[in-house]
Amino acid sequence: MDRKVRMTKRDRKGNIVALCNPGQPWSPRKTVDVIKDINGNKSSYYVKAAERRKYIRVVSGKSLVTTTDASNENHLDNLPTV
Repeated sequence: MDRKVRMTKRDRKGNIVALCNPGQPWSPRKTVDVIKDINGNKSSYYVKAAERRKYIRVVSGKSLVTTTDASNENHLDNLPTV
């Protein structure tokens, strides 16, 4: 199941602690649970950028980033925060 991410929730240090899409029953979803979803192939998460899906992946077992593209930009950083 693909889940579109529109916002992030961050702690005081700026770390992402949850992914959000207001109005969706799964939102907000804690980062630790998102990592379990992705690693367990239960759900995939993506950000829409330039009319394309940028899928979120797990790095080093604890961080979330979008798939790499020509800009080499983490599109999660561009989302508004809750």
